[in-house]
Amino acid sequence: MDATIAKQVEAALEYVAWTVLWNKYFAIMFLLLGLFLTIGTGFFQFRRFGDIFYNTLGGLFRKNKKVRESKVSSFGAFATALGGTVGNGNIAGVASAIAIGGPGALFWMWMAALVGMVTKMSEIVLTQHYKQRYEDGSSYGSAAYYIQKGLVEGKGWKWCKILSLIFTVMMIGAFYFAPGPYTIVEALQSAFKLSGTTAIFCAIFYTGICYVIVLGGIPRIVKFAERAVPAMVICYLAAGLLIIIKDLPAAIAGIKSIFYYAFQPYAAVGGFAGVTVMKVVQVGVARSVYSNEAGWGSSPIIHAAVNVDHPGRQGLWGAMEVFMDTMVVCTITGLMVIITGAWQTGRGGAGSVGEALGIAFGGYAPHMLAFFMIIFSLTTTTGWFSYLESLIVYCVQNKPHEERMKYVRFVRYTGPMVPLCVSMFFFYHGTVPSVVWMMLDIQSALPVYVNVIALTLLSPVIFKLVKEFETDYLNPEKAARLAAKAAAKSGAKAADEN
Repeated sequence: MDATIAKQVEAALEYVAWTVLWNKYFAIMFLLLGLFLTIGTGFFQFRRFGDIFYNTLGGLFRKNKKVRESKVSSFGAFATALGGTVGNGNIAGVASAIAIGGPGALFWMWMAALVGMVTKMSEIVLTQHYKQRYEDGSSYGSAAYYIQKGLVEGKGWKWCKILSLIFTVMMIGAFYFAPGPYTIVEALQSAFKLSGTTAIFCAIFYTGICYVIVLGGIPRIVKFAERAVPAMVICYLAAGLLIIIKDLPAAIAGIKSIFYYAFQPYAAVGGFAGVTVMKVVQVGVARSVYSNEAGWGSSPIIHAAVNVDHPGRQGLWGAMEVFMDTMVVCTITGLMVIITGAWQTGRGGAGSVGEALGIAFGGYAPHMLAFFMIIFSLTTTTGWFSYLESLIVYCVQNKPHEERMKYVRFVRYTGPMVPLCVSMFFFYHGTVPSVVWMMLDIQSALPVYVNVIALTLLSPVIFKLVKEFETDYLNPEKAARLAAKAAAKSGAKAADEN
């Protein structure tokens, strides 16, 4: 791509992304929505964090209890959604955010995630409450469903139909615009110094693996996520923690710089000149949304497939997803590129994470990055396919089951090919990672606009359901656990006395 044209395109994308869509007012509005939901639920994500952990990840360490029959388990939905979020955004997205806005961008990702925990929980609660059940036993839901049932049908607001349409079209576009093959090409070229042709063949092979997974439908996607996501997160966190432990003074300095540059902006070499505090906030919020998908309306789609006794129970998994994605995995990525100084190259994308691993572990480190990117991208691409299937079903929801499945099968056979073609277009024209990620920021903004409106209008329903869940489920369950613990302690004491 001609250098002058490339600069013009980059400037235009920057304007659309940060001035028109992710403008300073919308970034603040998104944070205020999270704060509004936080206050309305009585600071649920902070006050009930122990219950969130106990009922989600904590349950993996206890004997399985009887669960409601469904095609997808709560952990399966969590793994699929986390696999869809813990991916490109956590590696390339975080690195690009720091390249654009400096270390302070990570601070604002944290702020967006802390309030985003209850935002995502609210989305899942609404999706569970308004989901559509079909005659074959399957369940589907998304923001489009709760807009349709809660606002169009529930309140008679016909104008909200346009919101459902915008959300569905843009989310379908988000899948087809997914950068999985592009990031694979970037990571493999960085790791193995491959030629362009060889890297493209690797991307084609990657797409073939995607086909093997997605042709099995949502059940196979969920099974893949259940096995791959825990392992990939543990391996990636181990690599990041080793970098931190190897140079604790640099880690401490890096953490200080995150807080300092949140209010004293400093862009990397190649970052946007004249970066301001507001630009850092905008970048941090945008990348937080793309990474953990809180407010985007995507992850709740797979959670609709789970049958639970109350919508609030599945909502707990959403809050934990945001915490694990941003407060844990994104933090590790951010500290890696900050501690090693890789962020100062201004390159951004997966390449700067590869440089960070290379500085810490030597010549074989880029190979580690390639491995992480392949697994992360696979879980992201296949996880998003489960969302796409639900969106297609929404578009043809009034058609008979067999006809609906024809559309689903068409998407299964054609879906993975489109992201490959889009990625090859970027690669062929030499598009730099920061430009690709700005384009993703643009397409992710519109569903968030829709969802912000829907969550605000349906907030009374959210507050009612969360309060009901606390009163009728969480409080009695916690009281029963404490009583059982007290009884066990009393029994042990009596046995000792005897």
